[in-house]
Amino acid sequence: MNLYNTERLIKEKLREKYFDSYAVLVSKNGRERVLMSRNVNEDTYFDIASMGKVLVTSTLILNAVGNEKISLDDTLNEFFENVPEEKKAITVKQLLTHTSGIVRCPITPESVAKGNDAVADLIINNPLRFKPGIGYEYSCNGMMLLGYILEKVYKKPLETVFDEKIKKPLGYTRSKFNIDLDEKNAAVCYRTENVDGLAHPWDDENIRILKTSAGAGGQFFTLNDINRFMKAVMKKDPVLYPKKMYDIAEKNYVGSLGEGWGLGWFIVDENYHQTGKLFPIGSCGHCGHTGTSMFFNRDEDLYVILLTNATRFANMKNNFKGYDYSVIKKLRKDLHNAIYADLQE
Repeated sequence: MNLYNTERLIKEKLREKYFDSYAVLVSKNGRERVLMSRNVNEDTYFDIASMGKVLVTSTLILNAVGNEKISLDDTLNEFFENVPEEKKAITVKQLLTHTSGIVRCPITPESVAKGNDAVADLIINNPLRFKPGIGYEYSCNGMMLLGYILEKVYKKPLETVFDEKIKKPLGYTRSKFNIDLDEKNAAVCYRTENVDGLAHPWDDENIRILKTSAGAGGQFFTLNDINRFMKAVMKKDPVLYPKKMYDIAEKNYVGSLGEGWGLGWFIVDENYHQTGKLFPIGSCGHCGHTGTSMFFNRDEDLYVILLTNATRFANMKNNFKGYDYSVIKKLRKDLHNAIYADLQE
């Protein structure tokens, strides 16, 4: 598999300082090609940001649903105490599809000091953006609640559930929730100039307050391990969740309410442009705010993993005073289009 156009584009973006660390994997009909920067190998840690919503949280939820530990129709009121009346009927399915009305709010150190139930209370008691089920808004905090639900179901920390049900069965070699600030073989992905005073280099502000990765993401993964995950997804491996759940998860449940979302998976629709020409409508995937993504299309037997620290460099170009995230979106589109051009030759 030749990736001439992709390599040329990556070298151009590297010279223009769009990033300094990258790993790109293209798998088509079982054949793979990997491109990496000199400071990266297949076991380099990247802060995958919101990709963890799929690589960890929704996969574990689908596993629990498929094995009848919980139901998609289970409600917040069944897992948490003192849920306000207007939120009692919010379902697991609505949290997965970002149609719950729960939106991101800052996590406070005071709530963290009291434990996960207090953090959940903070999220649940924040005003809804809309009545559950009638609108759409992407919600990190909704996914965080799913992580807490998993901890209640299994009576174990989320990382332990991940280790037991995904990491060990798939044979991951390195990927985990938290790494040291000076961890060896780790790309620098955080958006701030430095992380003085912190023990771990998380990019997300709420994760930093929590002092651990959570259901909303912020884990540290390697290309090698994400590739293991994608291989399992492509063959509908029951190790992740029962085979019947794959078709259920990869449908668009949001429709005209907003972006296309399945059960944890983003669904490419006619209004989505970050996958360019490479992934047609109905393809599935997820992005991470740090400059990462993974997408697949079953009909084409194709998946692509993009790992970069582009968001840090977008902020760095402005002396860490802010950045335009549309630059990262365009970079994803350009990279996917370059891969598309290569696969046509």
